[in-house]
Amino acid sequence: MRRTIELSEQEATLRQLLLDVSTYIGTLDGHSRPQLRFTGGWVRDKLLGVGSKDIDIAIDSMTGYKFGLLMKQYLEQPDMQAKYPKSVKLSKIEANPEKSKHLETTTGHIMGLDIDLVNLRKETYTEDSRNPQMEFGTPEDDALRRDATVNAMFYNLDKSEIEDFTGRGFQDMERGVIKTPLSPYQTFKDDPLRVLRAIRFASRLGYSIDAEDERAMSDSGIWEEFKLKITRERVGIEVTKMLK
Repeated sequence: MRRTIELSEQEATLRQLLLDVSTYIGTLDGHSRPQLRFTGGWVRDKLLGVGSKDIDIAIDSMTGYKFGLLMKQYLEQPDMQAKYPKSVKLSKIEANPEKSKHLETTTGHIMGLDIDLVNLRKETYTEDSRNPQMEFGTPEDDALRRDATVNAMFYNLDKSEIEDFTGRGFQDMERGVIKTPLSPYQTFKDDPLRVLRAIRFASRLGYSIDAEDERAMSDSGIWEEFKLKITRERVGIEVTKMLK
């Protein structure tokens, strides 16, 4: 299995734009230069040799919404029109703080790529809800909160390197296994919808589910949590995704 990623022309242009914006932000009063990473499903699909037009971009020091505003400011400079094609622009900026002010995001469409900018985050769950409390986190925090190790690898834009903070992403891809980064019982208890996600990813990728994860899935306590925390609507959405 490959362990490096070759960017397409579109992806390389996006990477350079984001690095230029990051450098620009570092020149502004009161701002440090943010570190940026492509995350999650895009990294997995590129390693599998599958093209992806959706890219999630994680930022270490500000919300995606704030980065998006500064990116828009950068692109509105007169000399940027000559540097980047007209198609390189944000089509939409959205604040999405319905769960937490730390989850304000920017969405955009750049050279045929759909992007979503969001800060690195750490999640803390309560006993009665699958919706976590969120705060700014480290790259390790962000990787460990994800639903599967194969979905938790990052592509560092500065280094052009893949980062596997769970220590299992590459291994589990080579094994063809869906495995939670943390304890599967606690992971499924916190958000029982992850049981359906694990099944969906295993089916889509042709992977098996890790034996420890399978045992946790069949635990009666997890299904009690499922009935308490997951609505029929959310189950329907997951089932629809499985059928696509």
